[in-house]
Amino acid sequence: MIEEIIGIIIIVMAIRAFITNNRVEKVLYINVIDFALSAIIAIYINTPFGFIVAATFFITSTISSNAIAYTFNRLKNETVLN
Repeated sequence: MIEEIIGIIIIVMAIRAFITNNRVEKVLYINVIDFALSAIIAIYINTPFGFIVAATFFITSTISSNAIAYTFNRLKNETVLN
């Protein structure tokens, strides 16, 4: 049951990521997909190695989302000279 709910969340977020034109919103939707995939990995591979894979995927997706948020923040403060 939980796998189906997570799958529906992934599908909805993928559709929203394709529909939106705002880059910041796309990144948020893609981050939700990343976190949901790490949950599915942890659920399906019910071994200690599956936990390691899911934790690694979760940590790397968190680091990448923080890097993207930092970059967007720097771009917001940047001035463009024409």
